[in-house]
Amino acid sequence: MSYTVEIEDTYNHITFKTMQKAIAHIPDLKIRKWIDEDIQFLLWIMYWSGLRPSEAIFLKKEDFNLITRDIFLGKTKTKKGGDKAIIPVVFVNELDEWLKDKEPGRLFPELTYKPLYMWLKKLGRLLDISAWTTPKSESGEMTVCHAPRKSIGKNLIAGVHLKPNGKPYTIIDASKLLRHKSVAMTQDNYLKVTYEGLKTEY
Repeated sequence: MSYTVEIEDTYNHITFKTMQKAIAHIPDLKIRKWIDEDIQFLLWIMYWSGLRPSEAIFLKKEDFNLITRDIFLGKTKTKKGGDKAIIPVVFVNELDEWLKDKEPGRLFPELTYKPLYMWLKKLGRLLDISAWTTPKSESGEMTVCHAPRKSIGKNLIAGVHLKPNGKPYTIIDASKLLRHKSVAMTQDNYLKVTYEGLKTEY
């Protein structure tokens, strides 16, 4: 009996393989104001730590503690008193190598939501990525700059990434990573788990 869950790119989900491909194509965007590698790491940080675009754009070098594996986010959408996100073990060394030569202060100086949105839309057209080409009027949700965050949740539950001990993640784990107030929010608003949807996989 197989327990492998096959998932595909959809309007609100990008597979890990497609995410890797998209980030590798960042140089094709011909970005002038920011370094390609920095934008690649921006997307990886958004993915691996489940960050909202507004949280990632304003990150500073001093927000990262690689010893405790925390990213300090300050006031966020859901926690006015300050919040923090997890840096997974598999991403620590790579992130450390990138951060060590960075100066204190903002990692993506002057970056705003609009250019990030435009870059992802362009990548979506170049690589035919549904999450970055489907308009909000059609999807009914924010699926462009929020796609990396949505995708890590689905990929954890689908078994694309496993815990260091080899065990699968649960929806509770995904909810904690995304810093949702409840598992129901993760299920209903992000994973879109429905009765009919479950029948296609169970």
